[in-house]
Amino acid sequence: MLTVENLIAQSQPYWDNYIHHSFVQQLSQGTLAKKCFQHYLQQDYLYLFQYSRALSLGIFKAENFAEILIAHQANEVLLKETQLHVAFCKAWGISEETLHQVQESTACVAYTRYVLDCGMKGGLAELYTALAPCMLGYAEIGKILSQQTPVANNPYQQWIDTYGAEDFQQAAQQFMTMLNGLFIDLSHKQQQSLQHIFTTATRMEIDFWQMGLDLS
Repeated sequence: MLTVENLIAQSQPYWDNYIHHSFVQQLSQGTLAKKCFQHYLQQDYLYLFQYSRALSLGIFKAENFAEILIAHQANEVLLKETQLHVAFCKAWGISEETLHQVQESTACVAYTRYVLDCGMKGGLAELYTALAPCMLGYAEIGKILSQQTPVANNPYQQWIDTYGAEDFQQAAQQFMTMLNGLFIDLSHKQQQSLQHIFTTATRMEIDFWQMGLDLS
């Protein structure tokens, strides 16, 4: 049976390139240029908007109330996180007005529309598999960085703490359990399709980090 662990293993070397990207390494060391982090924060705000749309699509694609509840609760959490994101951006000199006016990068457009396309054409398995690299990757990054000795006066420590926190780690674990439940009794062709989706979304996560470094 297909599992999330299988998806990650078969997405190499992209998965490791995503988790250990130079953006992440510089962030963990506190050496990431402020303008790169600010650019990333603005694009991440736009990404969260499209992520919310994708979760809303999960309600439309649901086949029972239990699946509706999963998507609804996930979207509620995301909407609350969006407000925290706005406050976080403000602390970095980015106003909410600026967030509303910023132009969406090509990396953000490509990634988010790909996720929505997977959800529109497929079912919940396709939709959540496309979303999985974001949730699971950030959880792994947060866990790894949180276990390292903190760099003194790292301006990005709050970001690290957010994704290394127990509540986010638990949410990622719950997401993984839910996704594995959707993989039961899939045909070989469906499994191959989901692997392609997961690997593609992982590659787009790499591009998102690179977008931050390149200010593109």
